[in-house]
Amino acid sequence: MSDIGSRRRSAKPERLFIGEREYVRNDVRAKELACTERTLNRGDARGAPYQFFGGVKYRPVEEHNLFVLSGVQRRNQPPEKRRGRR
Repeated sequence: MSDIGSRRRSAKPERLFIGEREYVRNDVRAKELACTERTLNRGDARGAPYQFFGGVKYRPVEEHNLFVLSGVQRRNQPPEKRRGRR
């Protein structure tokens, strides 16, 4: 079976360059971030950027990097100890 007209996702390009933006296929992006596609897709409900090309989900690299960084959480500094009056 030839790859022309194949419906398999692996037959689609891993990276697309449209204008100045680079788009990476969703499964490839998940491997780059060391997680599964299902975990990566959880961010879609919170506004993670993505675009479909030919029925395959691609993510813009720079915009997705900013989205991932915006979700980084830090612990608050512990409050200073109170000293009681004597």
